[in-house]
Amino acid sequence: MCLICIEFDRAAMSVKEARRALGEMSVKLDPEHVREVRAKLAEAEAAADDDATDP
Repeated sequence: MCLICIEFDRAAMSVKEARRALGEMSVKLDPEHVREVRAKLAEAEAAADDDATDP
């Protein structure tokens, strides 16, 4: 688990902030972990979109 994951899980970082941080750090992280983080962020965005469209 990286600092991006920890801060995002604590809700101390938004999806937008996490994506920006991942862009800056992706060359230093394991490629598999980068894919996992991107998937986690995509899932969080989808959940937020679902919440926004529910009446």
